Amino acid sequence: MAVLAALVGGLAQSVASSGVEPWVYWGIVAVCCATLLVRNRMPRVCLTILAALMLLHQMALHQPSAFAATICIIAAYTTQTRLAPPWRWSYLVVIYMGTAWAILTSTEVVPGAVWPNRAAVAMAAWAVITITVLVGSIQQRNRMRTELAAERAAILEGQYEMAQRLAAAEERTRIAREMHDILGHSLNAIAVQAEGARYVIRSDSERADRALADIGRLSRTAVDEVHDLLNVLRTEDDRALQRPMHTLNEQRPTPTLNDLGTLVGSFQHSSSTVRLRVDGELSTVPPQVSVAAYRVVQESLTNAIRHADRAPVAIRISVGTRQVRLLIINGPPANPTQTLKQAHTHGHGIIGMRERIRALGGQIDVGPDPTTGGWRVSATVPWRAA
Repeated sequence: MAVLAALVGGLAQSVASSGVEPWVYWGIVAVCCATLLVRNRMPRVCLTILAALMLLHQMALHQPSAFAATICIIAAYTTQTRLAPPWRWSYLVVIYMGTAWAILTSTEVVPGAVWPNRAAVAMAAWAVITITVLVGSIQQRNRMRTELAAERAAILEGQYEMAQRLAAAEERTRIAREMHDILGHSLNAIAVQAEGARYVIRSDSERADRALADIGRLSRTAVDEVHDLLNVLRTEDDRALQRPMHTLNEQRPTPTLNDLGTLVGSFQHSSSTVRLRVDGELSTVPPQVSVAAYRVVQESLTNAIRHADRAPVAIRISVGTRQVRLLIINGPPANPTQTLKQAHTHGHGIIGMRERIRALGGQIDVGPDPTTGGWRVSATVPWRAA
């Protein structure tokens, strides 16, 4: 804009500055061009200075010029692209009124200086200014749309990144819960097998050998599963964290309800009697539901062996058309204080069970069993039709 004003000022100098000192005209041109350099950063200051300079131009030269017309057009464009209401319309009114005053009071606008002719020139000037205003308004509207679109894109991108981070954090929590289940069950099962092997190592070497073999198998399985989970936690790819738990490792898939026999067998050398009853086809349960149900049974059985040693444990699984029901009951332990201890133990295991079931839209009830005086875990997990 400053370069354009300078070029027009140079071309119009011979006509505009006739009869006055040239330095007056060139001073006005120089200050106007310098003011236009801050048009974008300080539009109101720029327009105020330009208005004062145009007033000085009219008083010193006594007539409009091509340079003054160019400055008015630039000023009108600036009001629409750089100002917000009400400043936009206030400065625009000043431009319209100043243009009309300069033309109507000039002595050399048109030959003969007839008022109708001056009015026609003023209307033509207003038409040019109006076209400039419309162009500036369209430009401003397009710019605002572009900025709004960019802002919305930035917001959506931020929301997407936040959703990704929340999903990754949630999955990390689920992995930590999975690790708790793996270690809790494996270590307790190893302890049970070791105790069993200790008592039968001299009287029944074959049974002791099976117990030691189970200890080795449980240890290796636990190490492998924990290693897989740690590898997922170490990855920087959040997409790996968003995969379902049962697909984190295809070589060693997460156990499901179909593996309940192996789970119960891992406690075969414990002093507690574990009975398992299954009604329905476990293979019809969806993988995600099956994994959650397995972990609930695993945590319940581990807690029963840990807190109610030598108490019988009954596990019942009922598979319906669109839901699976779990019921794990252990009788009162040999030491009555153990049940009280379990009732007051609300660690990560019970919290994890509740989170798993509620995340799938199911219901779970954990607490003392009024019938047996032991501990009872009851859960219902539904699933939608495929």
